[in-house]
Amino acid sequence: MVRVLIVLNGQPPRWELLESVVAGAEVLIGADAGAVRLREAGLRIDYVVGDFDSVPAELLQSLPAESVVHDPGQDDTDLEKALRFAVTRWNQPQIVVVGTTGDRIDHVLGNVCGAVRYADKAFIRFVEDHSITYFAHRQLRFDAPVGATVSLLPLGEVEGIRTEGLKWALHGETLALGTRGVSNVVERSPVVIEWRSGHLVVVRLLGEGEMFTW
Repeated sequence: MVRVLIVLNGQPPRWELLESVVAGAEVLIGADAGAVRLREAGLRIDYVVGDFDSVPAELLQSLPAESVVHDPGQDDTDLEKALRFAVTRWNQPQIVVVGTTGDRIDHVLGNVCGAVRYADKAFIRFVEDHSITYFAHRQLRFDAPVGATVSLLPLGEVEGIRTEGLKWALHGETLALGTRGVSNVVERSPVVIEWRSGHLVVVRLLGEGEMFTW
């Protein structure tokens, strides 16, 4: 699976963590003003996707025409436009998104909803300074240090959840909106989470100085 990094215009993670993401990425996409973030960080821009209301004309003009993907629609967020481009161009890509957080909670929640929408077409992760958020379709497997905190957050009702490697295991249970799935603990790695139906978001807290691996 091709490894795609999408950069939004929110606060990026610390430089060392971002470097560990970039090191494994095969494609770098700036979602609208996320392209400015890439340029400021001295990173290449393989594609810029969006309506370009926040992208300087000189930046767009500096890129090859095939790297500039204009999507003027106003019904989707910058992230949704970038995700749609990625899943259309590549089959079941691995996608990491940075810059998902900022001052506006509506933007943050909009990014979560956008990732959920495409979770059946790509393996999507948000990487921030202190956490990795996973969006997958009915099954998820990842490595994590013993003792790491993992939260299972159902968006609505999620049925048939089964876990391996977590202290408080689930054996086919149903979770609904609430706090029951918050702050579980890794007992062994890899962690495996499967579910029968519904949308489940999984958040793992990163340890001090921990880097990202694809």
